[in-house]
Amino acid sequence: MIETTADVTARASSTRSRAITVGALVPIVVTALAAIITASWIPELPDPVAVHWAGDTPDGYGSVWLFILMPLGICTLFALFVVAMSSKPTEAGLLTANQKFVLVTSPWMAGLLSVGLGGTLWVQRGLDDASEASGGAIWMLWGLLAGFALAIPAWFLLRPSDKTVVSGEPPAAMDFAPTELVSWSRTAKVGRGARIVIASVFVMQFVLAFVLAANGEPAWTILLIVVAALLLLVAATLYWRVTVDRRGLTVRSALGWPKTTIPAEEITDVAVVDVQPVAEFGGWGWRWGADGRTGVVLRTGEGIQVTRANGKRFVVTVDDAATGAAVLAGVRSRS
Repeated sequence: MIETTADVTARASSTRSRAITVGALVPIVVTALAAIITASWIPELPDPVAVHWAGDTPDGYGSVWLFILMPLGICTLFALFVVAMSSKPTEAGLLTANQKFVLVTSPWMAGLLSVGLGGTLWVQRGLDDASEASGGAIWMLWGLLAGFALAIPAWFLLRPSDKTVVSGEPPAAMDFAPTELVSWSRTAKVGRGARIVIASVFVMQFVLAFVLAANGEPAWTILLIVVAALLLLVAATLYWRVTVDRRGLTVRSALGWPKTTIPAEEITDVAVVDVQPVAEFGGWGWRWGADGRTGVVLRTGEGIQVTRANGKRFVVTVDDAATGAAVLAGVRSRS
């Protein structure tokens, strides 16, 4: 049967509607109902309520409104993200496997937080002191199961994911003389907006460590060590050097590790592809896609895709990808 543009448009519209239902409508309704139900328990709950548990014993206390509003707030913000992420189906009017996975995470999170946190409030009903409560920890397990009970049917409610292999555009291989040396190199980096967000997060963590230290809390040293380690890890993956020469393709982080080298003799195909990080790889950085591809995905836009002799495909987003791919194709033809 020949498929028309109208067929694809109708399928894309249906795909978006189902994505909104799964990613936004279901989780927001679930968490809103949970907020209404738990708020009705306030007259029966101690003040403050237990908000953290060590096994089956409360060891942290706070406002009941934290547990009432937190699931709704988190799930609403996440719903906005997943709906935006899935608003652009593929050319076939379908979602990628990565888009489907992120979408069903939304109702899973709603079930986890609503049942898990709501259950810890349920066991405190009728108590004068939250320290007398018990049985709260098990509710996070029930929340986990509730999340899967929502996520599994949500997966099947969504249309099957697009199985189309991303082939890209083959470049015109550059022609080199047998004795000619060739090299192409560019710096690949995350966008300015992402760098600002990452820097802001780390500044906030360092400020928190300072506040803990000023109040004599010993936890500040652990927090500082963890934040410093994460900062080093993030710094290693913000900037990458992409090099094409007679050896093949080399992608190396600013610190020299991680590093990937694909010899020219192992390359069977080179293409220029348009990359959508969240839809195709579930995010940014050193990524693994549901379609089997791996790569260094730092931004939306053009990238070089290399297919190896074993069938594995590697992608790197970089400026002037067309030139890099043409050089690599020329190097491959001489190997």
